[in-house]
Amino acid sequence: MQVRVRDLMTVNPVSVLTGTSLQEAAEQMILAESAEIYVTDQQMKLLGVVPDYQILKHKLMYQNLEAPIDSIMHVQLDALSPENDALQLIHFFRDRRNSCMAVTENGRLVGKLSCRDLFRTIMALESIELTEEPVSNTESAKTADSHSTVSTINPPHLSRQSLRKSVLQLNGAKSES
Repeated sequence: MQVRVRDLMTVNPVSVLTGTSLQEAAEQMILAESAEIYVTDQQMKLLGVVPDYQILKHKLMYQNLEAPIDSIMHVQLDALSPENDALQLIHFFRDRRNSCMAVTENGRLVGKLSCRDLFRTIMALESIELTEEPVSNTESAKTADSHSTVSTINPPHLSRQSLRKSVLQLNGAKSES
């Protein structure tokens, strides 16, 4: 089953324009409950990223957050395409210890993919596979609906039924609506 980055990514992650003060960036990160903030230009072209610990470090060293965000941003970024097969990108998170990665389309920031999104999806797919046994469709649907881990680990923006339908269609079975 191919799961595209577009299917899992967080759309429009928290971002600020270059030149924004660290104070304003920190406030936006706190409001969005984000561990990082992306830096873009007016056309949403991705220029860099600043993790929360970098802002905290600056605050502790200089006792203020008046500096522009681009003074501490990381500029060497790997970005994913929305069309990438998300399950084939797991090594980026494992090997590089990334907690999330930017998703760009034509150089413009369109989303972010987190390790948590991938983890939940893998666990949900595995759970669905475990509940799919060669039994009648109604018994299979009843088992999937009663299986608590599917509903608790599934990413909030992916419905359990849509994942289940995709798996059933890939396996050649007919799903019930």
